[in-house]
Amino acid sequence: MKKIRLGVSVYPEQETLEDIDAYLKLASEHGFEKVFTSLFSVDAPRDQMVEFFRNLTDIAHKYGMVASGDCNSALFARLGAKADDLSVFKEMGLDILRMDGVFHDERDVTLVNNTDGLKIEFNASMSDITAQIIADGGNPDNILTCHNFYPQRYTCPSYEAVKTTNDALQKQGISVAMFLSSQQPGLHGPWPVSDGLPTIEEHRDIPVESQLKHMIAMKNVDEAIFGNAFAPKSEFEIISKTMEEAYPTLESYSCDDPFFGDLIKEWLPSGDVRKIPLKIHLEPEITELEKEALFKFPAQMDLGDCLNYMIRSRLGRMLYKDKAFTPRKADKPMFEKGDVLIVNDNCKHYAGEVQICMKPMKNDDQRNLVGHIDPDEIMVLNEIGAMDIFSFVDAGNC
Repeated sequence: MKKIRLGVSVYPEQETLEDIDAYLKLASEHGFEKVFTSLFSVDAPRDQMVEFFRNLTDIAHKYGMVASGDCNSALFARLGAKADDLSVFKEMGLDILRMDGVFHDERDVTLVNNTDGLKIEFNASMSDITAQIIADGGNPDNILTCHNFYPQRYTCPSYEAVKTTNDALQKQGISVAMFLSSQQPGLHGPWPVSDGLPTIEEHRDIPVESQLKHMIAMKNVDEAIFGNAFAPKSEFEIISKTMEEAYPTLESYSCDDPFFGDLIKEWLPSGDVRKIPLKIHLEPEITELEKEALFKFPAQMDLGDCLNYMIRSRLGRMLYKDKAFTPRKADKPMFEKGDVLIVNDNCKHYAGEVQICMKPMKNDDQRNLVGHIDPDEIMVLNEIGAMDIFSFVDAGNC
């Protein structure tokens, strides 16, 4: 399973090279591989622009990161660049040229097929245009896309629109990047607004790890980039931890039980694993056996035929068929979306089965309430489909 590539953004007109160096060193140490910057926010002559951004890209390359510069046709004119001559951007040391707009003519194909070795990253909202460029002879291997970020609150496109766009680009085989928004107060982007820099509004105020989990669960996002700078070390650490949880090694799924060992080999024949870690707040009365069913079970997943009222990880009942799941009263008549349940011995054939409530369900005393998915990750549940592996992370240990 291809991992999401992680990136950061820097704005050298507002930051010192020393601070940028320290930031990119920190980012690279936590698995970040890409640097995004804005070219058109710097108003300077060509030679000064080249020197200015060359200093930045040299630092990025020192830490093994690729550098992407955001530009538009107006900047092309100012720098004397042309679709068939991107030498000024090559002089800057850029690896990727992000086009916030396009030429809407044959120059778009020329740009993509450039001989300067630059990847061309289009605004992701242009999925119809990238399809046309490929149809007209543009090399799809040279095309990337990146969504916008939105500094002003409530200006993001709908999640549904972003998902539709991502699906279209995925069918074209084109990489899609989205922006993470650091929750550190007072951070900046290219403009003097400090209200976060997400791609979708639902991400603006939630923890970065929840944003990342949502992107992983979407299955149509290839890159996640911090839009605002400088994200703190604590967020790099939690992102790194989330990536380890989301992309475990196959060896970590070893299981002594022969039935489950064979199933794991069948589910994961290539050794590629993508797992969606869900933050759970546990009920005080949860038992040690119930914790084991949540946290030590080798692979929680819904087989897909019952995705309606619940996400149903039914195989636990086989592993725990000889264990007792004593019924426990839950003081609520209805279970709600995000409630995590384990079937108890009042329904013995299914006892040990882990379920996540997706619609209001009557409490019929056949399920023990063991916890609740964190409110910031309810949106992640909506993306879990058939055979998607997921796990639980104790919110009390985060």
